[in-house]
Amino acid sequence: MGALSLDPRAVGEITAKKEGAEPKVHAVAVTSDGYSLRFSLEPFIEPSTRSGRRYARTGEGAEVVGVARLTGGEILIAATREARAILTRADEVNFLSGPGRGVILIKLAAKEDRVLGFVASSGDRDLMTVETSRGAEQTISTTKYEVTGRGGKGRELLQRGQFTKVVLPMPDAPEPLS
Repeated sequence: MGALSLDPRAVGEITAKKEGAEPKVHAVAVTSDGYSLRFSLEPFIEPSTRSGRRYARTGEGAEVVGVARLTGGEILIAATREARAILTRADEVNFLSGPGRGVILIKLAAKEDRVLGFVASSGDRDLMTVETSRGAEQTISTTKYEVTGRGGKGRELLQRGQFTKVVLPMPDAPEPLS
């Protein structure tokens, strides 16, 4: 579960300059079956309807593993249970104007494989930490691995074992808004 403030002082400009255009600040979502999509945050400004606001259509048995804010130039780092990871530019993921499934971010090798999580990295210091089945932690960053195109199987990071979970960093306390 996550939350994102839609106050323009905190999130930035989320309205598009032209109708149907991609706003400067928008979001990306990744699902457990390896799909990804970018979408506008503008429809979420108004209070939700009874059924909520939809932004993604997931495949059967899949779930959204995360949503992140994008401002331009980010690299998506995604890791799977079978110890594979992919680093790709966020702008390679399609921007959808309505709810949809998106495009393949990473092809899953086995039927039981799934995406555990992802990070939208805006620099070399943004990294993803995963825990292995042997209890160790491994980091994935743009300084360690090269950025490739989306849709591939990704890079194998462990010979033996799996990734068990993504270790989330402690969030920074935001500065008070003025």
